[in-house]
Amino acid sequence: MHSATPYKTAILTLDVKQNKSSVSLKLQELRYLNYIFPIVQNQLAKYTEAMGDVMNYVISPINSTTYVAPPPSANRNILYFQLYEEIKTLM
Repeated sequence: MHSATPYKTAILTLDVKQNKSSVSLKLQELRYLNYIFPIVQNQLAKYTEAMGDVMNYVISPINSTTYVAPPPSANRNILYFQLYEEIKTLM
């Protein structure tokens, strides 16, 4: 990465043998990414933590006709009612 200070941009270059790619980002775009990355990282960690509970939950409502509540020990970061609706639209 190098900085082109007169234009307040950063140029990221990826060089894989003959395919050379680069992306130009403005300073304010880099600041936004710097701000949003910890939020996205935190959200991804919560979803990764809840993956087991979601997999267990998906099995139970497949054959049901009404909403199936998650067990009390299930992760609270997942919207189970919305997940149930998505499962029903796929089945």
